[in-house]
Amino acid sequence: MNRVFWGAACAFLFVAGCAQTQRAADTTVAAARAQVNPTLSTSDAAFMTTAARGGLAEVEMGRLAQRNGRSAAVKRFGQQMVSHHGQSNQEMMALAQQKQLTPPSTMGAEQQRIYDDLAKLRGSAFDRAYAQAMVRDHQEDLRAYQTEAQNGTDPDVRAFAARHVPILQDHLRMAQRLPQR
Repeated sequence: MNRVFWGAACAFLFVAGCAQTQRAADTTVAAARAQVNPTLSTSDAAFMTTAARGGLAEVEMGRLAQRNGRSAAVKRFGQQMVSHHGQSNQEMMALAQQKQLTPPSTMGAEQQRIYDDLAKLRGSAFDRAYAQAMVRDHQEDLRAYQTEAQNGTDPDVRAFAARHVPILQDHLRMAQRLPQR
């Protein structure tokens, strides 16, 4: 029992460390990219980088939900993620180009780990794990978008975030209604 507890605790700390490491790397990269466009703050560039990674992950995980999910609700939600986040990704790319920022072309390491874990599952087990991942992900996204909408320094980036807050709130509500058990 102790071995299981400590194994789970170590796994949790590893995952938390990966997420922190990815955010730190995104901030460092964003700072370097912000030097290209000095009117874009490091925090705005970091938000754009993190949001772009998240959008890419949502699309890929949505496609996975359509393939591996069992319930119609999970498959429908996955399709909505592909559609909504695909559109949002296009908006982000246009904004990044306008701001002379090169957004990432891949999801983050933590998102890739979650994707890889989900890709191993099928049916009801996938539905539960995907639903839980989408609730956590949308809670984090919502916090980041709300923070940027309130505190961002670039008016275009702030407006982008503000426009997407209601969409993310809706996605979170939908994810919370997916089969969790």
